[in-house]
Amino acid sequence: MSQTPDPAAQGQEAHKSAQPAQTLPWFRRPLFWGVLFFLSLFLLTAWLFWKEWQTAEKLKEQTAAQTAELQKQNQSRQGFIARLRLLLKEEPCEVLRQLPLLSPPAGVVWPPLAGNTGKPDGILPDASGATARPAPTTPQASQPAVAPQGFAALMEQATVLVLALRQEGLSMGSGFYVAPGYVVTNAHVVGAADKAAVVNKATGAPLSARVVQSVQSDGRDFAILAVDGGPAITPLALTNDVWRTERVSAWGFPGAVTNDDPQFTALLNGNATAAPEVVYTDGVVSVILERKPALIVHTATVSQGNSGGPLVNDNGEVVGINTFIKLDDESYRQSSLAIVSASLAEFLRSAGVPFTTAPPRASQEQPQPAGKPSDKAGAAKQDKADNKAQAAPDIVKGAQGGKP
Repeated sequence: MSQTPDPAAQGQEAHKSAQPAQTLPWFRRPLFWGVLFFLSLFLLTAWLFWKEWQTAEKLKEQTAAQTAELQKQNQSRQGFIARLRLLLKEEPCEVLRQLPLLSPPAGVVWPPLAGNTGKPDGILPDASGATARPAPTTPQASQPAVAPQGFAALMEQATVLVLALRQEGLSMGSGFYVAPGYVVTNAHVVGAADKAAVVNKATGAPLSARVVQSVQSDGRDFAILAVDGGPAITPLALTNDVWRTERVSAWGFPGAVTNDDPQFTALLNGNATAAPEVVYTDGVVSVILERKPALIVHTATVSQGNSGGPLVNDNGEVVGINTFIKLDDESYRQSSLAIVSASLAEFLRSAGVPFTTAPPRASQEQPQPAGKPSDKAGAAKQDKADNKAQAAPDIVKGAQGGKP
């Protein structure tokens, strides 16, 4: 038996099917949140890149500013070096006059000496006697001294270049070790300076030194430097034995040679590892002037810059300290003069500085002790002429000749 569909039910079903499907709001849709997430991630990445770019740009600006400053300093230093080179072409008198007027660029210590004092230098000690400084503690070597092999090696490691900053400029001379930590030079090399620097290839770098005591009177011209630290150096022994015709040699740093040494130029430019070569010349003792103290006149060539260097015999024993030269304008003859070691030993003894004295030597010739010339007539003539000689300071460029 068949049933007839209910018209009312059919109408309700048709009404339901005719209604549209219900949609979700935009903020509840997954697509919206996905797009928002990726957009946020993109913005975060872009911000991080922007911060990195800002940091890189700031660093780039700082680097550019530093580079410009360094280039400016380099140009200033190059200009200073150019002025120095031009000055070094002038006559020694002009160099002495203009050298104190040079103003180094900012950040450059001129000359390259550590521990410069503000005390005015360049004033010679009082002629009444020795000038004493506060006595420092005894310098100690960093390691035991190793005996050099051979005469030349002994002299090269014991002879040093002495640099002192004085009011009139950088003074240079020579010196030599007489005891561990103690160097002897001429008083007119350091002047009234309290500090100096010594250097040679054995020291490896410039060493600071304090002027312990100096004297420039009564024919004496000595200064004692106490060297701070440095390697162990075998000092030179002093001897009282010296006579006419004896073969001698002078060791030091004459400006006529040292000024052309590229290592010396590098040292002045601030290269602490550079050290000029020690210069050797030889000759014989011409005469020993009977004065107080006695003077050795010899034929070994020396020039300004040799002052304070040792005059030694063939055994490497110091017979005198080279102090000054005398030029005869008429005959163009040069006399090299050194103060005998006996006077130096007396000064060292009074200052309490230890030193070694070589044992007396026997000579096949009749010895002529210091202060006892065999030719008194010639000695008197030489002594009279020598009264005009002056122990002038060894300013750097003055060593190239000329009379300031």
